[in-house]
Amino acid sequence: MTISSLIVECAPEACDAVAAELSMRDGVEVHGIDAKQGKVVVTVEADGIDESHRIASDFVSIDTVRGVDLVYANFEDDNLGK
Repeated sequence: MTISSLIVECAPEACDAVAAELSMRDGVEVHGIDAKQGKVVVTVEADGIDESHRIASDFVSIDTVRGVDLVYANFEDDNLGK
């Protein structure tokens, strides 16, 4: 499992709409909005790094999203110890 924290940069006036769109996506949880700075804080939970990257890369397909910044990623190997 991979858990990543990201900042999604967007047009300030669109932060609420972007957050609503992100929160409807599987594995994505919105934790905060800074409309003044045009930023939405999210976490992504995915089965692996490739899936996490696919989910986050798709954020830029949302109108008004200007960029996605990775803050932290935690990788867990479910097979460790087996």
